[in-house]
Order: sequence, then C-alpha cells, then structure tokens
Amino acid sequence: MITEDKAYDILALDQSATPEEIVRRYQTLKDQYKKIKEEADDLKTQLAYQLKQIELDDVFIYFRKCQKI
Repeated sequence: MITEDKAYDILALDQSATPEEIVRRYQTLKDQYKKIKEEADDLKTQLAYQLKQIELDDVFIYFRKCQKI
C-alpha cells in the first residue's frame, strides 16, 4: 500500500514538490529503470528493476488519485 510519505520517498522528493516536479521525477526514474533493466544480463537484476517500475507506477497512480498531478 502506497502512503503519501512513501510515495515522496520513492521519488526522492520532499512534500513541497510541485506537480511538474513529481511528473518529471517519475519520468526520469522510469526511463532510468527501463534502461538498467534492458541492459542487465542477469535475471535477478531484471526482475528487481521490473518491481521498481511497478512500484513507480503505483506512486503515479497514487498521486493521480489524490489529484496532486
């Protein structure tokens, strides 16, 4: 379950972040995680970053529901 504190923590932002900063950080992390996942040779790393991408998407959905973005 994503909480507001956890959502900001996952994005490594403070709670004063603007909607634009949240979206920009989400997209940056999503791109980084995708690149790492694609370049990883071992299945363990690929799965770890797939889980990070899912968690990141959960954060995005949370902020959408709370109408912060």
